[in-house]
Amino acid sequence: MSNSEQAKIWKCDVCGYEYRGSEPPEMCPQCGAERVHFKSSASPVQRVVIVGAGIAGVSAAEAIRDDKSNATVTLLSDEVHLPYSRMNLTRYLAGEVNLDKLDLHPQSWYQENQIELYLKSPVTTVDPKQKIVRLADGREFAYDTLLLTNGAHPFVPPIAGAQTPGVQTLRTLEDADAILAAMAQPINVVCIGGGLLGLEVAGAISRRGAKVTVVESLAWLLPRQLDEAASHILQAKIEAMGIQVIVGARTQAFVGDGRVRAVQLEDGRELPADLVVISAGVTPNLDLARQAGLTVNRGIIVDEHMRTSDPQIYAAGDNAEFHGRLYGLWIPSKKEGAIAGYNAVNHEKIFNEDPPSARLKVLGIDLLSVGQITLQEGDKVLAQQTNGNYASFVFHEGKLVGAILLGDTSLAVLVQNAVDAHQDFSQALAQGITTAEFMQLLRN
Repeated sequence: MSNSEQAKIWKCDVCGYEYRGSEPPEMCPQCGAERVHFKSSASPVQRVVIVGAGIAGVSAAEAIRDDKSNATVTLLSDEVHLPYSRMNLTRYLAGEVNLDKLDLHPQSWYQENQIELYLKSPVTTVDPKQKIVRLADGREFAYDTLLLTNGAHPFVPPIAGAQTPGVQTLRTLEDADAILAAMAQPINVVCIGGGLLGLEVAGAISRRGAKVTVVESLAWLLPRQLDEAASHILQAKIEAMGIQVIVGARTQAFVGDGRVRAVQLEDGRELPADLVVISAGVTPNLDLARQAGLTVNRGIIVDEHMRTSDPQIYAAGDNAEFHGRLYGLWIPSKKEGAIAGYNAVNHEKIFNEDPPSARLKVLGIDLLSVGQITLQEGDKVLAQQTNGNYASFVFHEGKLVGAILLGDTSLAVLVQNAVDAHQDFSQALAQGITTAEFMQLLRN
């Protein structure tokens, strides 16, 4: 089945229920009236096709239905599961959430909102001239407006032995299940990458009873979110949990005959490993965009409306690049998807950039990192470390542009709001306010 035939609105003359499709339903799902009671509208219905059913794609579908648009919505997913919360995969690994709690919506939601969801339906071709997308199995779907929300895939560094069985990434539910299957008995696990995902994976696996080592090639953990002082405090907290941390070490090879058994570092050290999980970032999925002739850089170039270089095609989520930036985060992807969805049905909503923010979810460590962390010329910083807690605030021309809260995050909402607003504290800074005084000022 495809949507190549132009869809219509069919209205039940008994109860007024409206159905979208090329043919009326056999029975009205609202009042039970038979097919003969449906009359079609004269005007064709806009066809919206969404490629990719992650948070950006589902948020786009939600926005279209929130708009009460008559458009037909076709949501194409290459996965076998209902769209789920990728953000919670590490919580699933840790045993904090069950499989049935991962779904973004139950099956019934798609039916009730007349969203045609197709699973196991990878798209291989976008034809912008004919306005058709083609699937691997030959099916075709016509569109009036197309949304590319097909995300990204894990980046695997060119390390010898990266394809050895037992070397994993975490992006999909299948990846998570494969990691859990490998942990049926206590094992040694090496997590490559000390970023957000790498630390969350390490924490989740450690809670399952594995002996875990984190290897980060840069000088400290979370180099994009923390300054060096905060990272040292975080590392001490993680090591206190029994997780070994090695920083400033590059991986040379994954060693094993038939299955991985060790990780070899460039300095000659060899770490025993029954399982390796690589968390080295993601690469946007750009093949469809390139094939469709869209303008791409590191991602698909979009404007503030999430519109690509083709006015009938939008992009959102991990594959969209806005003002030279790829967010790769849940909240911006959700927001971008909603903006694209609304605009696909004739709105002109604008995506406003927010300062990047990050929080740890599974390590049991309270951490907020928001906005600019690295200092630029002329910036001022207020920082203090007390009782294992750390707070740092970065000011540019007197305005709060970034902050780190580690341990005590009771000011998180106030700090987030102040950074989002670029709140001006020039007068307080000129008067020589201390870090403790500034934190009290925020509370007041």
